[in-house]
Amino acid sequence: MHDLYLIAINLTHRCNLACDHCYMDAETRLDGGEGELSTQEVCALLHEIASRSNETMVVLTGGEPLVRNDLEQLVRHGSDLGLSMVIGSNGVLLTEERVQSLKAAGAMGIGISLDSLDPQSHDQFRGVTGSWEKTLAGMDHCRNNGLPFQVHFSVTENNAHEVQAMIDFTQAVGAHVLNIFFLVCTGRGETMSDITPARYEEVLNQLVLAQEQTKDLIIRARCAPHFKRVAYQHDPESPLTRAEGYEGGGCLAGIHYCRITPEGGVTACPYIPTEEGNIRQQPFWQIWEHGPSLQQLRNPQLEGKCGRCEYQKLCVGCRARPLAMGGTLMDADPWCSHYPSGKPVIQPYVEPATSTISWSPEAELRLQRIPGFLRKMVRKRAESHVSDLGEQVITTEHMQTLAQQRFGNSFPGTRPTSNWQAPEVTDNESLNQVTASRLVWTGEAKSYLEEIPSFLRDGVFQVAEDVARQEGRLEVNIKLLTRLEQDNDQQRNLEWEPEAEQLLQASLSDRPTQVGMFVLPSLEAAAERETRRRNAQRVTTADIQAVLATDLAGVEWEPQALERVESAPDFIRAGIKKAAEFNARREGLEKITSKDLTRFRNRAMLRAVKRLKSFGMQELSFDAYSIAQERVPRLQQNKQADTRFADIRSYVESRSSHDGKGLGLLDRSLLEQMKAELKGNRHE
Repeated sequence: MHDLYLIAINLTHRCNLACDHCYMDAETRLDGGEGELSTQEVCALLHEIASRSNETMVVLTGGEPLVRNDLEQLVRHGSDLGLSMVIGSNGVLLTEERVQSLKAAGAMGIGISLDSLDPQSHDQFRGVTGSWEKTLAGMDHCRNNGLPFQVHFSVTENNAHEVQAMIDFTQAVGAHVLNIFFLVCTGRGETMSDITPARYEEVLNQLVLAQEQTKDLIIRARCAPHFKRVAYQHDPESPLTRAEGYEGGGCLAGIHYCRITPEGGVTACPYIPTEEGNIRQQPFWQIWEHGPSLQQLRNPQLEGKCGRCEYQKLCVGCRARPLAMGGTLMDADPWCSHYPSGKPVIQPYVEPATSTISWSPEAELRLQRIPGFLRKMVRKRAESHVSDLGEQVITTEHMQTLAQQRFGNSFPGTRPTSNWQAPEVTDNESLNQVTASRLVWTGEAKSYLEEIPSFLRDGVFQVAEDVARQEGRLEVNIKLLTRLEQDNDQQRNLEWEPEAEQLLQASLSDRPTQVGMFVLPSLEAAAERETRRRNAQRVTTADIQAVLATDLAGVEWEPQALERVESAPDFIRAGIKKAAEFNARREGLEKITSKDLTRFRNRAMLRAVKRLKSFGMQELSFDAYSIAQERVPRLQQNKQADTRFADIRSYVESRSSHDGKGLGLLDRSLLEQMKAELKGNRHE
């Protein structure tokens, strides 16, 4: 008898999205298809499954299962029978209320599909604008309400470069498992171009190495049995293969897994359309044991190179792919790039009939609670571990030690967290408050931040999170940071009249040099927007006047924010106030708060990162002003700028015991940090 570890029940064809790759060709409509299994029929199926074993994990999926209003009833029924009930969803409909009701019904977890960290790419793939934001909000609701969730990522040629970023994201967002799905082009996905075999192999190697380096996240390739071959090639003792007793290895279709269609048909997997029978006409277990294709999959007579491959019993190859390409179920998998070596076939692990190692009753009970597809592997590992210790009896302490070695402190039962430490919190904001609201940072984004000089890191961190939240994002990725950097480039896209240029410079003449640099990009962008608004291509004085006319209008100040401005040096105070008011007006703010001031400062610091890099500065001393004069035309022969700089220098040098009180846009401590950081980079 072949144990059924996993069964997927497609509850409906209905779906709120229109994904390019859907194997069901799910229909985006509110009304269900004719013949959909009723609540009573699904409950009866669950009862039949549980009558033989409650170790089967049941995945309720679709279409989109959340469109069924009896989903909680089905989850509760299966859970009461002792079955592990999980849900596969696109996450868009996962409101906080729905998450709470599913958890209360006994849902063990939910798999949520996310196909890119770029909102536009994900939405295009899923066929509905705005789905990315709602999916990430669904993850947030699961995490906040203690409902475990996995991330499901369907890899294609267009998003394969995001695999590492998705691993980083999954770790940071609080999921325990990342399942990487490899498409089989059936259903609506029939017209899609599959990932190439070379790219397929590259990603599988990447996943094996990532899993080896990651303790607090389970990373698995789905619909990619070659993953087991790659794992064995990397390490013959890898716990990811049947050679070590892992029965989840290779393709489970028809052996330990099947799926039910919305009309009750039983198929070996979603990508093999042949129905072995229908639960409306035959008992499920009868179909499971006697279905023709199921029998063929359990006793495969592989053809072509798969039949000669030394890894055939670890891998078996994908049986759906040759079928989808017009071949037979047993033909060679056309997407495998490995060629048989002629070596003997590698055999799966077989438990010895007798063992000198015994199990304590408590350890045996714990073993029985482990999913069936893992049990043989866990038993082998535990017995080897105890034997190496020279002991004879396996205890729960031994099992705990092995779990600790494999998963660290994050499994089971605890949510993984990133090892990366975000910048320190400033401006009297409590660490607990900020930590609770921080966004996820991808690996590339973290690397970008870590390369920034430490004295600028806090500012860049804050402005990136500010923008991400304003745009409704739940993570910060490298694309966002790159865009922010580009947005802060002082580049004009339209032609400017000389008179318009003169008026702009005149408007900045009464402002300190640093404040002028702080405001200039905003003024230029606003002027060009005004020009485009009147369908012109040349910026005129009228455009500048229109921008300046709204520079300060209607902006109020929070007392604490105004107090911070008043504590700034007198020679720069007015300019800072005006710059803040301009930026507030640009954002449509009615009142400037202390947090707004910090945000404006941080944007200026983000521009400073770009400017410092472009200047090639290795030392920040007052002599560096001459470098800036060489690079910035409007600082050349600018006596007012020279005067302002002299004021700044005099102020800083006279404040040798400055306590850091005040606005923080210009203080000695910041300058000292900048000088120390850049001095440290001179020898690199």
